[in-house]
Amino acid sequence: MKKIHQIFAISLLNAALYNTACAAPKSGNIGVNISFDNTVGIAGEFNLQKPVSLQVFLKQYARSYYYGKQPAYYNYSYTAIGAAVLYDFSKEFLIPNDKIHPYGGLGLYAVNANFNGTGVVDPAPANGGGIYFTFGARYEITPEIDFDGNFNNFGGLTLGANFKF
Repeated sequence: MKKIHQIFAISLLNAALYNTACAAPKSGNIGVNISFDNTVGIAGEFNLQKPVSLQVFLKQYARSYYYGKQPAYYNYSYTAIGAAVLYDFSKEFLIPNDKIHPYGGLGLYAVNANFNGTGVVDPAPANGGGIYFTFGARYEITPEIDFDGNFNNFGGLTLGANFKF
């Protein structure tokens, strides 16, 4: 019987904290995304001062294929880490639906590239990085969840979802 009381108390505490968190103003979000070229990413975003926020991200792209007269297996992988400042254009575009938030962003990213293969060794891809840009729009599905569609220069056309906290 004591376990039931503990479970009940924990459930009540969890419900109270969840409701408080949902009622509080959201200060950021964390999300996952995938692009049409199979780049998978995770991003965290933190509001600096409306309408400006800071996004940090980690993205991974891998490609494997057979190539050559005597086919050999090759595998390239690219991992990018970066940060961008995003600007919410909702007020500038005068969008009547307050659930839609177009945005644009600019930042920096670094790329770590890896190569391995069973055939003749090609030169490994170069590590690098540079200026990162993105533009897209978010649609608020619920007060806690956004759908995100964007275009960026490390992944191309990308779709994802964000959980706001």
